[in-house]
Amino acid sequence: MVSGQLVYLLAVCGLVGAQIIISEGEGGSDVTQKMSSEDLVKQLMTRVENLEREHEEREKSHVAFSASLNIAEQWNTYGPFVADATLVFRRVTTNIGEAYDPSTGIFTAPRKGLYYIRYTTCVGDSGSLNTALTKNGEVMFAVFDTRGSHGSGSNGMTLVLEQGDQLSITLWREKSIFDQSRLSTFSGFLLYPM
Repeated sequence: MVSGQLVYLLAVCGLVGAQIIISEGEGGSDVTQKMSSEDLVKQLMTRVENLEREHEEREKSHVAFSASLNIAEQWNTYGPFVADATLVFRRVTTNIGEAYDPSTGIFTAPRKGLYYIRYTTCVGDSGSLNTALTKNGEVMFAVFDTRGSHGSGSNGMTLVLEQGDQLSITLWREKSIFDQSRLSTFSGFLLYPM
């Protein structure tokens, strides 16, 4: 819309045959140069195209997600399991950029950048909780709580992620977690692309 109005305005200037005087102060002396309205239109059109490209690039860099473990509002406990398990946060509140997959519990970085990632977990019936955020299988940070059932813990970190890096939350074996559709959550967003 804005670029359409600008093109119209520039076309009107071109019809009138306006000339623009540009003053450059190089080396202490002013150099005056006349620019035809046609040259001005070309220069401004190039700037508009560059701004539109930058805007599109910024739009692509919008990445944010937030999900909770349980879809239903009933209290549900997951675990303890005999082996480590990837938690699948199924109730998606926000998924700008569609980088979080609620069927696998995995966030895949759509582009290289600095991301802020945070998760909160609540202790299930086992009375002991130990979870970790992993990046491509490597532990980045963890939450540990042994205060008994329904205690909770939270942790977060900024991470430089490459395009395609995968993040997930692992529940270690013999531990448990609970949720009521909004207590145990996994969230993150792109601070800025790199």
